[in-house]
Amino acid sequence: MIKLRPWKGSKNEFEVDVIVNGTQGRTLRKRVKAPVTGRSNAERWARALEQELFARILAPEPEPDSGPEKSPPPTFEEFARVFLDLCESDRLAVNTRMNYDVHLRHYLIPAFGRRRLDEIQPDDIAKLKKMLAKKSHNTSCEVLKTLRRVINRAIAEKKIERVPVDFDIPRRRHRIPVAYDEHEQAALLAAAQALGPHYVVVVLLGMDAGLRRGEILGLQWADITVKRASMVIRHNVVRGKLDIPKGRTEEEIGITTRLLAALETLPRTGPFVLDNEGSHYKEHNMKAWMMTLVKRAGLPWRGTHILRKTCGTRIADGGGGVGAVATHLRHKDLATASRYIDRRGASQRALNALES
Repeated sequence: MIKLRPWKGSKNEFEVDVIVNGTQGRTLRKRVKAPVTGRSNAERWARALEQELFARILAPEPEPDSGPEKSPPPTFEEFARVFLDLCESDRLAVNTRMNYDVHLRHYLIPAFGRRRLDEIQPDDIAKLKKMLAKKSHNTSCEVLKTLRRVINRAIAEKKIERVPVDFDIPRRRHRIPVAYDEHEQAALLAAAQALGPHYVVVVLLGMDAGLRRGEILGLQWADITVKRASMVIRHNVVRGKLDIPKGRTEEEIGITTRLLAALETLPRTGPFVLDNEGSHYKEHNMKAWMMTLVKRAGLPWRGTHILRKTCGTRIADGGGGVGAVATHLRHKDLATASRYIDRRGASQRALNALES
């Protein structure tokens, strides 16, 4: 049935009302303004619309939509690539992403890369742990942590519904930090002074400011406020690239008098405190400087991180306490800072207090 009515009082425009009835009581109706002018044109357009509605009503009813077919979960290797891309999108620190990449390529993908995420079994975990037994205890802990992060992210991304297999992650073993004693500190600083202001700044940024190797390399003059005797840690060189600090936060720390004096004697040749023709140096440069220093000072080689460890130990031995160590070294938790406290000395102080 077709009805035409003038559109809002117009003589040349019409409203078309089309009703068609099909089988099983189905009815379709469409009432709309005709896109043409003139009654005869509107009638022709209405008949074409009627035929269209007849075709629709005679067509078989579609089956109820059960939604898109759910694709099976990806294999571990497939999602591992997605996981690394997500880590980059989340702007995780370069070092963190590289560690994940190493754990995935060397341990986790070889262990069960072709298995679907939801099909990882306890036997797979047992084989992985057996393979990791040849590595250090802490490496095993970190690889298993990466595995858990991958699985948790797969759940968050709705690739799987639940954890396919439960497994324990042993705690890392923490060693008491090895630091330079007072005589070694003096020998190292004397060697630095003999080599030049560049070396003095390297030593004091580690032993006084407690900066990590990458933070020493990434420190810029704009990060230092001489009037306040402070610096803000904004950069960290990781595997040759300038990155955000560990912990992803910028934090301000104080500068000792002797470090401030050493910084003022250092020529400003570019944006970086330790400037390499307008850019930063890399980790192998820091290692070379330290090897030169310890050789001249007659000290054994203990790596570059010993400068930061020495700073924490100096604060603890000077009575600064766990809170002071954590604040100056920018540790996230007090447990890490507590490793710098001399356990034997603390025990003796406790006994002295009990005996008094």
